[in-house]
Amino acid sequence: MFTRKRIEKYGLHSQKLISQMEARKLLKENGIVANGNNKNCLFLHNRKESMKHFIVKAILFKILREKRRNVGTEIEINNGIVDLIDLDNLIVYEIDNGYDKRKIREKLINYKVVKDVFFIDCKKVSDNLKDAEEYLRRVVV
Repeated sequence: MFTRKRIEKYGLHSQKLISQMEARKLLKENGIVANGNNKNCLFLHNRKESMKHFIVKAILFKILREKRRNVGTEIEINNGIVDLIDLDNLIVYEIDNGYDKRKIREKLINYKVVKDVFFIDCKKVSDNLKDAEEYLRRVVV
């Protein structure tokens, strides 16, 4: 419930239209807080999210929607908040500026409810939008 307290404190935009009672029910039943109110919508995590982080998330969102996948951004799951999730296949895409083994291990332990997690390092994504999209298309499954 630590994650739930963070969501209440910071007012995560993707969760605003979901009542606390419904969120708890969804977590208990599915391990994911996603419904018609926050599915297939592109959300910022907070104001501190870098522009590149947001652009990478937006490109991934676009690619997955083109594949007709149901997508969630900044979605609460048991033990965490994921950047982007392919809800049809339960595949998470985590975006950050570099990862160390400890951080990866921690997220993998916390994200047991999903089938797979892809870690995308913003430093490895080109600043050129066309090149960035080509790179990310090779990442998406």
